[in-house]
Amino acid sequence: MFDPIGTRISLALAAMNALPPGDTPELDRLFARLGAGGNDREETERRIWTIWCSHESDAAARAMHAAIVALEASDFASAGKTLDRMVRRWPDWAEAWNKRATLRFLEERDPDSLSDIIHTLEREPRHFGALSGFGQICLRHGDMHSAVLAFERVLELNPYASELRQTVEKMQKRVRRTVH
Repeated sequence: MFDPIGTRISLALAAMNALPPGDTPELDRLFARLGAGGNDREETERRIWTIWCSHESDAAARAMHAAIVALEASDFASAGKTLDRMVRRWPDWAEAWNKRATLRFLEERDPDSLSDIIHTLEREPRHFGALSGFGQICLRHGDMHSAVLAFERVLELNPYASELRQTVEKMQKRVRRTVH
Protein backbone atom coordinates (compact mmCIF):
# COMPACT_ATOMS: atom_id res chain seq x y z
CA MET A 1 0.00 0.00 0.00
CA PHE A 2 1.40 3.39 -1.03
CA ASP A 3 1.76 5.88 1.82
CA PRO A 4 2.05 9.37 0.29
CA ILE A 5 2.63 11.02 3.67
CA GLY A 6 5.35 8.58 4.79
CA THR A 7 7.12 8.73 1.44
CA ARG A 8 7.05 12.51 1.37
CA ILE A 9 8.22 12.75 4.98
CA SER A 10 11.24 10.61 4.03
CA LEU A 11 11.95 12.84 1.02
CA ALA A 12 11.62 15.98 3.14
CA LEU A 13 14.04 14.56 5.72
CA ALA A 14 16.57 14.00 2.94
CA ALA A 15 16.03 17.50 1.51
CA MET A 16 16.42 19.14 4.91
CA ASN A 17 19.91 17.64 5.19
CA ALA A 18 21.11 18.94 1.83
CA LEU A 19 23.87 21.51 1.53
CA PRO A 20 22.82 25.17 1.33
CA PRO A 21 22.74 26.66 -2.15
CA GLY A 22 25.92 28.23 -3.41
CA ASP A 23 26.46 31.92 -4.03
CA THR A 24 24.31 33.27 -1.19
CA PRO A 25 26.84 35.40 0.71
CA GLU A 26 24.29 37.72 2.31
CA LEU A 27 22.12 34.84 3.54
CA ASP A 28 25.22 32.96 4.70
CA ARG A 29 26.27 36.01 6.73
CA LEU A 30 22.76 36.45 8.17
CA PHE A 31 22.48 32.79 9.16
CA ALA A 32 25.88 33.00 10.85
CA ARG A 33 24.70 36.09 12.74
CA LEU A 34 21.41 34.42 13.67
CA GLY A 35 23.26 31.38 14.99
CA ALA A 36 25.59 33.56 17.04
CA GLY A 37 22.71 35.36 18.74
CA GLY A 38 23.07 38.91 19.82
CA ASN A 39 20.66 41.74 20.24
CA ASP A 40 19.75 42.01 16.57
CA ARG A 41 18.39 38.49 16.06
CA GLU A 42 14.82 39.69 15.34
CA GLU A 43 16.14 42.11 12.73
CA THR A 44 18.36 39.36 11.31
CA GLU A 45 15.42 36.97 11.01
CA ARG A 46 13.31 39.71 9.42
CA ARG A 47 16.09 40.39 6.89
CA ILE A 48 16.27 36.67 6.00
CA TRP A 49 12.52 36.64 5.34
CA THR A 50 12.84 39.82 3.27
CA ILE A 51 15.50 38.20 1.09
CA TRP A 52 13.46 35.01 0.70
CA CYS A 53 10.38 37.00 -0.34
CA SER A 54 12.36 39.20 -2.74
CA HIS A 55 12.91 38.55 -6.41
CA GLU A 56 14.75 40.43 -9.14
CA SER A 57 11.60 40.44 -11.24
CA ASP A 58 9.06 43.18 -10.48
CA ALA A 59 6.28 40.85 -11.65
CA ALA A 60 7.45 38.21 -9.18
CA ALA A 61 7.54 40.74 -6.34
CA ARG A 62 4.01 41.90 -7.18
CA ALA A 63 2.79 38.30 -7.33
CA MET A 64 4.37 37.53 -3.93
CA HIS A 65 2.70 40.59 -2.42
CA ALA A 66 -0.68 39.55 -3.87
CA ALA A 67 -0.25 36.00 -2.55
CA ILE A 68 0.64 37.23 0.94
CA VAL A 69 -2.34 39.62 1.00
CA ALA A 70 -4.66 36.81 -0.13
CA LEU A 71 -3.27 34.41 2.49
CA GLU A 72 -3.66 37.00 5.24
CA ALA A 73 -7.27 37.55 4.15
CA SER A 74 -7.90 33.77 4.07
CA ASP A 75 -8.73 34.10 0.38
CA PHE A 76 -7.33 30.68 -0.35
CA ALA A 77 -8.74 30.42 -3.89
CA SER A 78 -7.02 33.62 -4.99
CA ALA A 79 -3.81 32.74 -3.15
CA GLY A 80 -3.79 29.31 -4.77
CA LYS A 81 -4.17 30.68 -8.30
CA THR A 82 -1.39 33.21 -7.74
CA LEU A 83 0.95 30.70 -6.13
CA ASP A 84 0.34 28.08 -8.83
CA ARG A 85 1.33 30.67 -11.45
CA MET A 86 4.37 31.65 -9.39
CA VAL A 87 5.83 28.15 -9.08
CA ARG A 88 5.31 27.60 -12.82
CA ARG A 89 6.84 30.94 -13.83
CA TRP A 90 9.66 31.05 -11.24
CA PRO A 91 10.30 27.38 -10.34
CA ASP A 92 13.67 28.10 -8.71
CA TRP A 93 12.20 30.54 -6.19
CA ALA A 94 12.08 28.72 -2.86
CA GLU A 95 9.68 31.18 -1.26
CA ALA A 96 7.03 30.69 -3.94
CA TRP A 97 7.04 26.97 -3.09
CA ASN A 98 7.04 27.72 0.64
CA LYS A 99 4.05 30.06 0.43
CA ARG A 100 2.13 27.45 -1.54
CA ALA A 101 3.13 24.82 1.05
CA THR A 102 1.70 27.14 3.72
CA LEU A 103 -1.55 27.51 1.80
CA ARG A 104 -1.85 23.76 1.34
CA PHE A 105 -1.11 23.22 5.05
CA LEU A 106 -3.91 25.63 5.95
CA GLU A 107 -6.20 23.73 3.58
CA GLU A 108 -5.12 20.47 5.30
CA ARG A 109 -3.76 19.12 2.00
CA ASP A 110 -0.75 17.62 3.72
CA PRO A 111 0.64 15.43 0.89
CA ASP A 112 0.60 18.47 -1.42
CA SER A 113 2.08 20.70 1.28
CA LEU A 114 4.88 18.18 1.87
CA SER A 115 5.64 18.11 -1.86
CA ASP A 116 6.00 21.90 -1.85
CA ILE A 117 8.11 21.78 1.32
CA ILE A 118 10.44 19.35 -0.46
CA HIS A 119 10.74 21.79 -3.39
CA THR A 120 11.43 24.60 -0.92
CA LEU A 121 14.13 22.66 0.93
CA GLU A 122 15.76 21.50 -2.31
CA ARG A 123 16.27 25.17 -3.12
CA GLU A 124 16.94 26.44 0.42
CA PRO A 125 17.54 23.70 3.03
CA ARG A 126 17.95 26.39 5.72
CA HIS A 127 14.36 27.53 5.28
CA PHE A 128 13.25 27.40 8.91
CA GLY A 129 9.69 28.34 7.96
CA ALA A 130 9.37 25.30 5.69
CA LEU A 131 11.05 23.14 8.32
CA SER A 132 8.57 24.33 10.95
CA GLY A 133 5.67 23.51 8.66
CA PHE A 134 7.21 20.11 7.98
CA GLY A 135 7.40 19.46 11.73
CA GLN A 136 3.76 20.50 12.15
CA ILE A 137 2.63 18.10 9.43
CA CYS A 138 4.65 15.30 11.03
CA LEU A 139 2.89 15.99 14.33
CA ARG A 140 -0.50 16.06 12.65
CA HIS A 141 0.23 12.56 11.30
CA GLY A 142 1.66 11.15 14.52
CA ASP A 143 5.31 11.03 13.38
CA MET A 144 6.89 12.58 16.44
CA HIS A 145 10.40 11.33 15.53
CA SER A 146 10.44 13.25 12.23
CA ALA A 147 8.82 16.26 13.90
CA VAL A 148 11.60 16.37 16.48
CA LEU A 149 14.24 16.15 13.73
CA ALA A 150 12.62 19.01 11.81
CA PHE A 151 12.25 21.19 14.90
CA GLU A 152 15.81 20.45 16.03
CA ARG A 153 17.00 21.63 12.62
CA VAL A 154 14.98 24.83 13.03
CA LEU A 155 16.71 25.40 16.36
CA GLU A 156 20.14 24.77 14.81
CA LEU A 157 19.38 27.54 12.32
CA ASN A 158 17.55 29.83 14.72
CA PRO A 159 18.55 28.86 18.27
CA TYR A 160 16.53 31.64 19.85
CA ALA A 161 13.09 30.32 18.94
CA SER A 162 12.42 29.87 22.67
CA GLU A 163 8.82 28.65 22.42
CA LEU A 164 9.91 25.96 19.97
CA ARG A 165 12.84 24.97 22.17
CA GLN A 166 10.50 24.23 25.08
CA THR A 167 8.23 22.17 22.85
CA VAL A 168 11.17 20.19 21.45
CA GLU A 169 12.54 19.48 24.92
CA LYS A 170 9.18 18.01 25.94
CA MET A 171 8.97 15.99 22.74
CA GLN A 172 12.51 14.66 23.11
CA LYS A 173 11.56 13.14 26.44
CA ARG A 174 8.72 11.24 24.76
CA VAL A 175 10.58 9.79 21.77
CA ARG A 176 13.48 7.42 21.55
CA ARG A 177 16.30 8.29 19.20
CA THR A 178 16.35 6.37 15.94
CA VAL A 179 18.52 6.62 12.89
CA HIS A 180 16.76 7.78 9.70
